[in-house]
Amino acid sequence: RRSARTNPPQGPRRPGEMHDPPRGLRFTVVDPDDVVRFSVVLDPTHTLLMAAALVLLGAAVRAVARGGHSGREEMRKKGALLLQGLVHMATSRDKRWKPAREPDPDLVKPLHPTATKRIILVRHGESQWNVVFNKAPRLLMPVRLLRALWEELAILPEHDSLFFDSPLSREGRAQARDLAQFLTRCQRSPYTVSPEALQDVMCLVGNKSSVAVCSMLRRAVSTAWIALEQRLRAQGSVQQLLLHSGLQEMSRNVDTLSIASFQETPGLSKANGETDAVPDFTHFTSALYNRGNKSPSDVALARIKEFAAWCCSRPEDTIIVVGHSLYFRSMFQLWLPRDVNHVAKKKKIVNCGVVGFTLTQAKLPDGAFGYRIDPDSVTVVHGGFGGH
Repeated sequence: RRSARTNPPQGPRRPGEMHDPPRGLRFTVVDPDDVVRFSVVLDPTHTLLMAAALVLLGAAVRAVARGGHSGREEMRKKGALLLQGLVHMATSRDKRWKPAREPDPDLVKPLHPTATKRIILVRHGESQWNVVFNKAPRLLMPVRLLRALWEELAILPEHDSLFFDSPLSREGRAQARDLAQFLTRCQRSPYTVSPEALQDVMCLVGNKSSVAVCSMLRRAVSTAWIALEQRLRAQGSVQQLLLHSGLQEMSRNVDTLSIASFQETPGLSKANGETDAVPDFTHFTSALYNRGNKSPSDVALARIKEFAAWCCSRPEDTIIVVGHSLYFRSMFQLWLPRDVNHVAKKKKIVNCGVVGFTLTQAKLPDGAFGYRIDPDSVTVVHGGFGGH
């Protein structure tokens, strides 16, 4: 039999809980003995997105039937991406894990470290997705969504999108330029920041032993190309910006799916003016570590651990990481000591915010590698926490 009911009141979230409380209607199918067999939560936002994706998929199929050979090939790719997005929204397991179930970071403290690295996190600027779904006032979200869908239909035959692999918004590009200008000011007037922050700034501009690595999603790549322009122009020919699929954002939303293929660097978005506003540093960017999109069965925890191991295997002292808010917050939830009540565990880094910390790796008694972030090493370089 089938039952439809609204969700019961949710209690307070336990420390380390990764699942957001379900919203909307829950539909449950049970057998005669009342043993739950299947349960689906219809979140209003995701339901609306799935409906919009179905409309776009239908338009893609129609355009394929009418277009020429080259147009049909591009529409075939767009249709496949739309279908992949629908599957992700319906079945993704990306957030099906809890930091509280992982080894206590303080287990690492008394052990002999196998590696110690300075990690500098740079969150991307505001994306077109953020503009549609996260901007105030929320009451205007349906209007913004309809406008974005209209623009999406206009670029349907092109290898571009405002939703999939969502690019930077105009404000996001301005935020990245502000970060670049901040780094320049710090070089000219180093006394304006703390000594700890200044050390991270010197790494960001390329004056110390460091490597820059970036998510292969377009909003992160564009942020890196704008904010780290000085570094790339000075060192890009000998030390490229590395794209790493282990940094792909954790969510079932379609903006976390990349339009770039295996070992491909994503192009700039023509739809929102990036081609005229963002320096194209494709020639200074390596996609060697871009293994393509995550699958619906992937769990973000595996990517985070894999990326931490990669960082600790690098010869450089400092790893500059351009990426995403949920991913970064999860790193703090995983590896800051359990008894430390730090804002990084609860709040996201703001758009184009920069935060550094020291990460220690050690081998645990069971043979696996454990990681710990020294809470005293967490340094806000620019922006800080509190973003949406």
